[in-house]
Amino acid sequence: MRSKKLLRSLLVFTFIFAAFPSISGAVPTRLVVRAKANDAKFIGSAVGGVKVVIRDAMGGKVLAQKVIKGDTGNTGILMKKPITRQTVLSRGGAAKAEFVFDIKEPVKLEIELIGPLAAGSSIHKEMKTTWLIPGKDITGDGIMFNLYGLIVHPYSPSPHELYPAGAKVTIGAHITPMCGCPERPRFLWDANKVKATAEVFFKGKKVTVLPLHWAGKISHFEAAFIPKKPGSYRIVIMANDSKNDEGVGITGMLVIPAAKYHRVLGR
Repeated sequence: MRSKKLLRSLLVFTFIFAAFPSISGAVPTRLVVRAKANDAKFIGSAVGGVKVVIRDAMGGKVLAQKVIKGDTGNTGILMKKPITRQTVLSRGGAAKAEFVFDIKEPVKLEIELIGPLAAGSSIHKEMKTTWLIPGKDITGDGIMFNLYGLIVHPYSPSPHELYPAGAKVTIGAHITPMCGCPERPRFLWDANKVKATAEVFFKGKKVTVLPLHWAGKISHFEAAFIPKKPGSYRIVIMANDSKNDEGVGITGMLVIPAAKYHRVLGR
């Protein structure tokens, strides 16, 4: 009789532990994190990915770190079709970082994003918080960050590049949304709607402001400048669009007398 009661008790406890696994131990719970460029597509591997750091929001302990990797997503869904509350923006695959936490009770998470990692001075640092409940996965689009801004990469002049006084210098920058999506005239990301200027400083004083125009190559914007005086020049390139995205890139160059320039080149 005692053995039957013991068996019944074991069966009851087994049922309870099976029905409520959080009582018996931790439950694997998934969390997906994504980043999307404002008025553009998802941010992924093509711009170096985005670092994700997840902390315990109450104590600050780092629980996990990963890099968002993958593609920019479906252009039709993101840029061409009407978006409703039911639209899964990441449908068809889009860059993400996926985590699995073994938790026994709800935990408040602090999610920090750093990136895009290839964006240089345009790297963002943003943060969100969320509760994660045992067994209640946050998947699909997941926790999504919307990153405002433009990536502005000066490609000419290169930092400390030498030029002879009086030579024509191309001031150029590669300018894109945070996803790296291509800018060109009359396209989804219209180069004609990007306003870019270069401010040139010499000995701490602004000597000119030049508008940069699309240079006939995807996402390339340029202007011409002729430095007349030898010395160090600082160049600040600023860009913005009609969707409240802004970005800045900084470079500089060294101008020397023509005769010295040719000696440095060994001519």
